[in-house]
Amino acid sequence: MKFDDLEIAHEAQNVHVVVVGAGIAGCAAAFHLLRSGVGKVTIIDPVEPGGSTTSAGAGFVSHWSAGMIDMGPEGLTLQQYGLDFYRALAELGQDIGYRARGTLMLSLTPEGHEQHVRPVLESVHAPKEMQALDPAGIEKLTQGLVDTSRLYSAAYNPHGIQLETGKAIAVLGDLIREAGANMLIGSSVTGVEEHASGVRVTLSEGDVIEADAVILAAGAWNNSVLEQTGWKLPLLRVVATRILTDNRGLPGVSPTIQCRELRLWLRESYGSVLWGTAMGYRPFYQLVGDIKREPPAGHQNFPELVEALHAHQRDVLEDYFPSLVGSSVQECVQGIACYTPDNALLVGRVPGTKRIVVAGGDNESGVTHGPGMGRLAAEIATGRKVIADPHRFRLDRFEPAAFPDEAAVAAALEQHRVLRFREEA
Repeated sequence: MKFDDLEIAHEAQNVHVVVVGAGIAGCAAAFHLLRSGVGKVTIIDPVEPGGSTTSAGAGFVSHWSAGMIDMGPEGLTLQQYGLDFYRALAELGQDIGYRARGTLMLSLTPEGHEQHVRPVLESVHAPKEMQALDPAGIEKLTQGLVDTSRLYSAAYNPHGIQLETGKAIAVLGDLIREAGANMLIGSSVTGVEEHASGVRVTLSEGDVIEADAVILAAGAWNNSVLEQTGWKLPLLRVVATRILTDNRGLPGVSPTIQCRELRLWLRESYGSVLWGTAMGYRPFYQLVGDIKREPPAGHQNFPELVEALHAHQRDVLEDYFPSLVGSSVQECVQGIACYTPDNALLVGRVPGTKRIVVAGGDNESGVTHGPGMGRLAAEIATGRKVIADPHRFRLDRFEPAAFPDEAAVAAALEQHRVLRFREEA
């Protein structure tokens, strides 16, 4: 894929589309709108591109539909597009920390192999290059990052990539600015209202913007913007924490590691270790004790989650990952992932409207799916041919009354056993 291959539609030159949210999905939507010839694109966010959850992302992308997240072929299409998009972004010549090192799903026991590794190896969506590895094969790939004497098996997808999310979104933001986007940074949207000839967007300052269409990609803040439409998304907002250690002198060779038995993801980053576990996750409403409170824009600050991660590191992780022994924290960042009841994305028109499109429900995979979600939302908003059938991601697959609050979404996730951050062993 090359960005210059994207089709230009000159008939869209008189169209104005507002994008609410400057994370990866919003910036990708704006990018594809501009590349497709939309004449005016306005992006609105209280913080700079990627200043909230995107830059708190772990920064690894892979084929999650292959035995890990049930998103079917449509999800796989968006995952492959994410892989292609970041490669094209890296080929522009600016450093985004792009590394094609693959993704490794570990098991500790025969039971873990059957539950977590075999489904990846045998998935109908697994690339033909997917490999089954024993501890010796894992050692060759990771070179000291993990104590392979504690492992049973792994599935290795060589197509997985890593990137530094803050750098990538900054480069994408610059591309959007250079392409002529109107960036309203420092402003918040208090409501959107569709009328006969367009959409009225109201800002916190009281200003009103008239547009032909609106794409809502505001993540944890989507429902507060949607309030005027009468539609509510079934989202569970979860604070997620990642830690970057001091430089551990690690070679830059290891793939991204996931281990469901340890509820962990981990990767090398410029000699340091970037990692997180389920202990660093908690629903936002549980942390603040008020389900109606809105999170502040930008990164979050819940030190109790960091303390829980440190305890888990000492008690469990250092036995498996020698590089974590004696490590100190160079950086700790928290963002908010938004889960849906069925663990699938939300991309489509808001029911009852023709001009308001949502891209959300990242389910902790926003960095992977963001480029494809943004493109799909842009195509829906402008009536162009879509990259993937959006039916699986439609908003009206849920009855809003079935999920009156975020606790109800959490209960649905627990029922389907996809609540990856639950605290019990």
